[in-house]
Amino acid sequence: MPGIDIHALEGDLLLRGVWEGLGTPECHLTGGYVRDRLLRRESVDLDLVLPGSLETASGPAQRLAARLDTRAHVLGRDANRVWRIETSEIRIELWPLGDLDLEQDIKRRDFSCNALVWTLPDGPLDDRVDGVADLEARVIRALSKKNLKDDPVRLVRAPRFLAQLEGFDIEPQTSRWIRELAPDCVNAPRERVGQELLKLLGASGAGAGIRALIDLWLLKPAAPAASRCDRRWLESHVEAASRLAGTAAHPVPAAVREAGIASQLALLLRGWGNPGANAVAAYAWPRTLRRFAARAAALLDEALAAVDAPVAERRLFIYIAGTAFPVTMTLAAAVEPDQPWARWWRLWRERGEELVNPEPLLTGNEIEALLGTEPGPALGRAVDSLIEAQVRGEVKTAAGARRWLTRRFEL
Repeated sequence: MPGIDIHALEGDLLLRGVWEGLGTPECHLTGGYVRDRLLRRESVDLDLVLPGSLETASGPAQRLAARLDTRAHVLGRDANRVWRIETSEIRIELWPLGDLDLEQDIKRRDFSCNALVWTLPDGPLDDRVDGVADLEARVIRALSKKNLKDDPVRLVRAPRFLAQLEGFDIEPQTSRWIRELAPDCVNAPRERVGQELLKLLGASGAGAGIRALIDLWLLKPAAPAASRCDRRWLESHVEAASRLAGTAAHPVPAAVREAGIASQLALLLRGWGNPGANAVAAYAWPRTLRRFAARAAALLDEALAAVDAPVAERRLFIYIAGTAFPVTMTLAAAVEPDQPWARWWRLWRERGEELVNPEPLLTGNEIEALLGTEPGPALGRAVDSLIEAQVRGEVKTAAGARRWLTRRFEL
């Protein structure tokens, strides 16, 4: 494993360009960009600290935004408001120090690996918390228990770092603090918890991150209220997260690519006891993402039960799953990889569109006239039954549909 490159930030053209775009103010870089570059990792997230208030940081923020052909906007509340500048290639936050000095700002941060400071543009590196030593030792260490308690979202950030930083462990004292404070995660803003979890699930070490959520007693506090978390199920299927992340073999790699992170989120939702899409709206995940993930989690057991079913039943399952089928099948194949999922995928690629949106062989009015049924639940059941028979391949023409309905309803 490569060692720490303490010279990685020297001559960084991105940092110099950002500093010049701000108007060359007194400015310090901290957080993930410093950590990742020292670890020889790529990063596009810059956390910059400027003396003064949010108002005095407005000028540099607006100048830089104009240079990047975008706009600066304010995020956060009260004392935690920051300027955010974002493009398709980079995300920058400007944190005003307010009444704090740099020493106080460093000491209030979450983990030592995030409390390293680089003075723009040319340094030096300021390490007052032994952060470099912790990076060398591959250790995630909290600066204090109080810092974790002050912002419970930081409790979930530790497992997220395990997912993102290969070969790292959480320092024992930090693990004890997190377990003691785990109940406080219930009060953490769900939208911020949601972002931490999404980063965890999208990382190559998602399995390690999920295992840490369980081991640090954070699974239920991070879940929606009233969730019936199935810790044992999730613990026994942690390897599925590695298959979905691409760090372990998945039986249908093409499905993983098409499903994207929705399948990883579905795994977590299954561990949370299948909360519906509306139950996780507060996590601020994109609507389509949470809808597909919730649907896949709810259908998982049914998919596993049907994996070796005849083709007619597999066709019907695709119809029931709808556009969530790729996510559902990807999740199921990660959970039980030694099953014939490849033929499910071939069926989806060949017939998926027509199975999800079958062209009705008869209209509702035609079925009503044939059965002599008034509009209502009975007619709805007849329409649904015919569609399912069509999807299974039992009927293929309008004439066949009439014969099937006649036999089915004994006309």
